[in-house]
Amino acid sequence: MIFFDRSIAAALLAAFAVACLPLTASAGDSPQVIRGAAIYRETCQLCHGADGQRGEGTQTPIWGAGAQLRKFEHGQGLFEYMQFLMPFDNPNKITEEQKWDVIAYLLVNHGAMARSGTIDPGRASSIAIK
Repeated sequence: MIFFDRSIAAALLAAFAVACLPLTASAGDSPQVIRGAAIYRETCQLCHGADGQRGEGTQTPIWGAGAQLRKFEHGQGLFEYMQFLMPFDNPNKITEEQKWDVIAYLLVNHGAMARSGTIDPGRASSIAIK
């Protein structure tokens, strides 16, 4: 007979879920990028996927090869888009500051910004998205 300990199974499942997150905090990550990763998981991941490549809402990558981010040209363009349309179910669901956090996370994953970097309205137009 095999005994199954539910608490151990729950702990293993939780550890697996954490291991599958697209970004784990490291000493080099800015606090803004870390916050952006958490907000992305809560508000964006369902539609865009844990890896930003596809989810229930879109089958087009939002960062990396073939990404939609390129069309916004720079951080400010992405912010303006998010102000009116993201999160899709309610653009007011997250604050402007939280949107900047998510943008930092997206730009890091796309390679447009260093993991230790930050973005704000004053610098947003100077961060190109290629």
